[in-house]
Amino acid sequence: MAEFDHDWNDWTEIEHYELSEKDNQYMSMYGCTQDDMLCMMNDPMNFIGGHYMLAMSILSDAQQVIAHDPEQARQFINKAKYVLRSWKGDNNPSPTVGLTN
Repeated sequence: MAEFDHDWNDWTEIEHYELSEKDNQYMSMYGCTQDDMLCMMNDPMNFIGGHYMLAMSILSDAQQVIAHDPEQARQFINKAKYVLRSWKGDNNPSPTVGLTN
């Protein structure tokens, strides 16, 4: 087996990744990209309690950080709204309806 001589702490080799306009919008509203949101929604672990319990969990996260980081709390609340809109039966919720900036 070949040996690798690589400094894994050398971040200079990683190219700068630019987010799309849509992902920048998601980062502002939710604190993550559109792909991250889809992965969260489709994570099999979240099917155990359903989207209702996922939204409740996200709201609990918001409660935990609200005193320390209001911006992150706002993003958690927006995530919960996203989940609830999706749970209602809208398979492609508008990313901006009912959200706060």
